[in-house]
Amino acid sequence: MKEFKPENLRNIVCGAHGGAGKTSLAEAMMFNLGVTNRLGDIQQGNTISDYNEDEIERQISISSSLLHGELNNHKINLIDTPGYPDFFGEVVGGFRVADSAMIVVSAAGGVEVGTELVWQEAIKNNLPRFVIINKLDKENIEFDPIVTALEESFGHQVVLAQFPVQVGPNFHSIVDLIRMKQMNFATDGSGKYTEEDIPSELKEQAEDLHLKLIEAVAESDDTLMEKYFEAGALTEDEFRGGLRKAILDHSVYPVFCVAATPNIGVRRLNEVIVNFMPSPKDMPAVKGTDEGGNEVEVVCDESAPVSALVFKTVSEAHVGELSYFRVFSGTLKAGAELVNVRSGKSERIGQMSLLNGKQKTSVDTMVAGDIGAVVKLKTTHTGDTLCDKNRKIQFAQIEFPEPSIRSAIIPKAKGDEEKISSGLHALHEEDPTFISEYDPELKQTIISGQGELHLAIILKRLKDKYHVEVEEEEPRIPYRETIKAKAEAQGKYKKQSGGRGQYGDCHLRLEPMPRGSEFEFVDAIVGGVIPGKFIPAVEKGVVERMQKGVLAGYPVVDVRVTCYDGSYHSVDSSEMAFKVAASMGFQKAFLDAKPILLEPVYHVTVKVPEEYMGDVMGDVSSRRGKIMGMDSEGKFQIIHAQIPLAELYKYSTSLRSMTSGKGIHSRKFSHYEEVPADQAQKIIEEAKKHREEDE
Repeated sequence: MKEFKPENLRNIVCGAHGGAGKTSLAEAMMFNLGVTNRLGDIQQGNTISDYNEDEIERQISISSSLLHGELNNHKINLIDTPGYPDFFGEVVGGFRVADSAMIVVSAAGGVEVGTELVWQEAIKNNLPRFVIINKLDKENIEFDPIVTALEESFGHQVVLAQFPVQVGPNFHSIVDLIRMKQMNFATDGSGKYTEEDIPSELKEQAEDLHLKLIEAVAESDDTLMEKYFEAGALTEDEFRGGLRKAILDHSVYPVFCVAATPNIGVRRLNEVIVNFMPSPKDMPAVKGTDEGGNEVEVVCDESAPVSALVFKTVSEAHVGELSYFRVFSGTLKAGAELVNVRSGKSERIGQMSLLNGKQKTSVDTMVAGDIGAVVKLKTTHTGDTLCDKNRKIQFAQIEFPEPSIRSAIIPKAKGDEEKISSGLHALHEEDPTFISEYDPELKQTIISGQGELHLAIILKRLKDKYHVEVEEEEPRIPYRETIKAKAEAQGKYKKQSGGRGQYGDCHLRLEPMPRGSEFEFVDAIVGGVIPGKFIPAVEKGVVERMQKGVLAGYPVVDVRVTCYDGSYHSVDSSEMAFKVAASMGFQKAFLDAKPILLEPVYHVTVKVPEEYMGDVMGDVSSRRGKIMGMDSEGKFQIIHAQIPLAELYKYSTSLRSMTSGKGIHSRKFSHYEEVPADQAQKIIEEAKKHREEDE
């Protein structure tokens, strides 16, 4: 395989709202680079990047895939990420290792929630970006409103670098404002184009837009600005160099025009990427920490010690784990021994590959800035740093999104628990946005992820790869019990059964504490009415009773318990007797202290197009939610609400159907709050019924 220097690499991540046509665009890019000799089609399930069964069946991208091709002695690495919000973790990993972001917008949909999401991800990673308006060949398309929406959403740096001569089924010619030529693309799918002078009827529009582009470029550089004011123009070299710098500096986000499926505009796009997008050498140094925890900067230098970041892990049948990584410094050779900084373990680098979807090309060397994959690393997972043992550097962990849905699972067959547990663990290693844990309080295995489809895919993989099946059930809610008033009670345990008896007697006072205080035990015994050696047993009895709950079997919180009086027997008293007495006393006092149930309340952020706001707010109210505030962001409304967890089961599905798939939400635990009395009564009765069944 041909080797490329870092300055000849282009690492592009492709992000968009679902349905914008990223995968078709990636396919057309690779076709024009000669990677494939036919244009794959999503409907036919034969594209390079959507190659796994689930993607072919559902006709959406589920995993990010890595593609590469060569143009004019440059290598383009393209990371095609999913647009469906359930798989946003894949987007996060891809954006972390790219040098520029290609934001694809559908001419039919314009700026959507997913467009905003990937734009924010580009900002978070400080990536230069460029915009592709795709599907310009579709019926009933208007170009100008899309450009206006882009400018309103992302600022004045959004500048046209091309505009279409016509949109709709006759879209095949583009006016290129960089070259100031009209490009006419073949309609046979070959992607080839010819250039001609801009026709007179478009000349004025082209010159106005070209001027706007030159001014945006000149504004980004004081020297160019001065030159532009003096001469009234820039030379071709000054303009091209200035555009490249302006993109790198985030002063210009150029907009390009394509129709990926008929392969119009894509060949020119590849040229633009090579000519104007930054190389790894152009990018700022990447920050990391050394062994002492000090911040260090890692520059893209192929002669430096090796450092690399694993941004994705895939488990493949007959191959094992495949780790996708980017080399940030040094030159990595097959057989090299690196250290995993997180685990401290050594990893020998075996077979390395460059990928085009599932197709692998073996390589022996990877230079700084390049992206590839390696098989069978022992202890390395997504987010781990690998580096030279003589220069240990830890890159910051990849910040994956919090789960937005939870479900409980039970095995279909008895005895499968261990296989399920190890399968779920392996699936988490592969996809850190999927989390599973056994909750001893709820006595359920709880799985969490980014959405229902995300969990459905995970459980399908569990079945296909690990040959175990599970059923989903509604997860129980971790309610809590507490009190609203003070109360006192005596707990007395006296038992005589021949020989030595049991005697423990304690008086307890219960008081409510502020929410989140958990528990406080106060020893207020004076005069030795309970010997000091029995006080820990009193506290232990209280704690055990609190863990078991009184009202409905849920743990008790936010209570101060004071032991202020009692008595003992010199022979019959024991730790066990005082423990039982304390448990009895606590239960009595608790029931007299206006006991209540508490439920977990989550802070929920919902982002929707404006037209759905009323429906969403009404739905929040129907879920016993409170609207805490609202923000607007372009044509989107962001609703902040607090909703009880009990009302959030399958919320992502409801939101999706309510907003025609255009709404997204995130959630985070906020606090515990009192359950309304009628709800509490139902929960207590339900708990009582379960206890009776268990007995």
